[in-house]
Amino acid sequence: MTIRSSTTAVIVDVADTSSVSDRDYQQTRQRIGSKHMSPHRERVMRGSVVSEHLVHLFDEPRALVDTVATHLYEGWRRGDSMLVAARASHWALISVELTARECPVDELVASSTLVVLDAETTLASFVVNGEPERERFQRSVGDVVRQLCRESSAGLTVYGEMVDFLAAQGNFIAAEHLEALWNTLSTECSFHLLCGYSSSHFDDERSAGHLDRICLQHTNSGERALFQIPTR
Repeated sequence: MTIRSSTTAVIVDVADTSSVSDRDYQQTRQRIGSKHMSPHRERVMRGSVVSEHLVHLFDEPRALVDTVATHLYEGWRRGDSMLVAARASHWALISVELTARECPVDELVASSTLVVLDAETTLASFVVNGEPERERFQRSVGDVVRQLCRESSAGLTVYGEMVDFLAAQGNFIAAEHLEALWNTLSTECSFHLLCGYSSSHFDDERSAGHLDRICLQHTNSGERALFQIPTR
C-alpha cells in the first residue's frame, strides 16, 4: 500500500484485463507511451469513502460491450446498485450480454437497483456553451449517484460514456473537466466508475496531449486521478 498523503491511501489491485485486445494495448502504448501504462487498478480511500475510476479505450462495439458487461456484472454479483449513462444502441447490446450472463436486467430496472440514462440527453442537461457546469452536474448526475449510494447496502457500480460525446466533438477540455467533476463526486460517495472512449478520437497527434491529460487527470486535492488504460 502506498500512502499519498496523511488522508489518502492508495491500494493497488491486479486488474482483470483479459478482454482487452493486443491491438488496443499496442495502439494505446503508441499514443500515450509506456510510462503511463500500468497492469494495475487503483482505489482511493478517504475516510469511509472508497472510489475507483477507470477508463477504457475501445476500437469496436464488441470490445466495449464485453468490457462494460463484465464491469456491471461484477457489480451485480457484489450486490451493488448500478448506474449507466450510455447511448441507447450501446445499452441495447450491453443489456443483451448481461442477460446472457443470467443477470436479471429487467428486474433490476423495475426495482430501481439499475438506473439507465441516455448519455446524450443527460450530458445536455448540464453542459452550457460547451462546458460542463458543476451545479447542473450535481443536480442531474450527482443527485442520482447520492440516492443510489444511500439505498445500496453494498456499493455502486457506474458506467458512463458522456465524455465520449465531448471527445467526438473535439471538445477534449470539456471531457477533462467532466472527468474532474466525477473525481470530486468520488470524494463524497463510494463507487466504481468506468468511462468509455472510442480510440478513434485520439488518432490525430494533436489529440495526444489531451489523452495524456485524461489518463493522468488530477483530483482537486492534487492527487493523481484514478485513470488507467486497461492492459494485459
